[in-house]
Amino acid sequence: MRRARELRCVPVQLTAAAALLVALAVAALTLAEVAGSPPRRPGSPAIAGGVRAFTQVLDEAQVRATAPAQWATLARENTVVVLNSWDYHLIPVLKRANPGVQVWVYKNLSGVRSDDCTTPSGQCGSCPSSVTDHSLLSSGLGYCWVRRNHPDWLLRAAGSRGPLEFSGYPDTWETDYGNLAYQRQWTANVVADVHRHGWDGVDVDNALTTADAYGTAARYRTDATVQAATYSALRTIGHAMHQARVAWVVNVGYATRFPGLWQRWLRLAGGLEQEYYLSFTTQPDGIGPAWAAYQQEVSSCAGQHKVCWFHAGGYTTAVTSQTRAYALASFLLATDGRQLLSVGGPPPLPLAPGWALGRPLGPMHSAGAAWLRPFAHGLAVVNPTASSTPVDLGGKYLTRAGHPVPAVMLRPASGAVLRPATKM
Repeated sequence: MRRARELRCVPVQLTAAAALLVALAVAALTLAEVAGSPPRRPGSPAIAGGVRAFTQVLDEAQVRATAPAQWATLARENTVVVLNSWDYHLIPVLKRANPGVQVWVYKNLSGVRSDDCTTPSGQCGSCPSSVTDHSLLSSGLGYCWVRRNHPDWLLRAAGSRGPLEFSGYPDTWETDYGNLAYQRQWTANVVADVHRHGWDGVDVDNALTTADAYGTAARYRTDATVQAATYSALRTIGHAMHQARVAWVVNVGYATRFPGLWQRWLRLAGGLEQEYYLSFTTQPDGIGPAWAAYQQEVSSCAGQHKVCWFHAGGYTTAVTSQTRAYALASFLLATDGRQLLSVGGPPPLPLAPGWALGRPLGPMHSAGAAWLRPFAHGLAVVNPTASSTPVDLGGKYLTRAGHPVPAVMLRPASGAVLRPATKM
């Protein structure tokens, strides 16, 4: 597996007053604009009814095992499919199945791999003159190129002072993402890859926020210095991507630990990515203030008209139906149609409720301890608390069994998407 991705976002604990402010900010957002279709930006998913999905196919064994019919299904069921750089030959395969699908390339911002060389094993070793980097990389730079040209761009560990290898990810080495020259070289190489192979956008991984994400670097010993370095990188990358007309989304680790960080960084990026939205494993995790913090991320993206991505649960098909329903209903409360959702996987679990919800009839609003939002052809309702709660639906909606009901009882950390009993 030639992929480094395991940035987990930890739910933030807020005071009751702060949680109320967050909830009010989320509820106040008016999202009626999804009824229209603003101009399509280069690399942006088109806006239409329904939930937009994305998937990342980055494991080499999985790529080899995926049959042509499965690629066609992925293309039809997703707005965006993310691949590694060396899998660019799959772009026309996906687009033949669905001309509207977007195929993005994965790139690691803060690390290079020492197993991305042209040796039989892929290992670069000490990079003797006979060894060269692969031309297609999971980062913006090759390990041997960095060692030969800018060894100072390989960060040193705070304790040993040796090169900082990602904890848990052998052969991945942390780079000086706060260095302006590094940022410019990384961006130039990534943009060249996009233009050479026809990618629709870039999924930028490992935008670090904490000093100990993969081990502490001597140069960036605190969360504040790490965040300043990453912010600097996003500013440099953002300018270059805008000039090159390349769409990009940034995977931010631990964003909910730092109130306001998501909103500040969102202004610089084409969009942000939240892994483990409301769930780290198979069960729901985010409730109460944590749920409100995640919802504020979705609503912030809607407010700034950004194409943000949200992945719920671990990367496993064992993610429960409760987690899926909780994530889908919560997402629908705040999205304006531009944002993308994925649950579990690979491949990701189905998202659609089975019919088109149509346009929202207003923002989300509270119904006791629960929150709901009406659509032209349905209703999303969520209980983000630790206790079961009854919810008055404000009209009759159909249960899964097809029975019309005016109210439902939602268990803790659960949600539902309901069809109206009569035409709305």
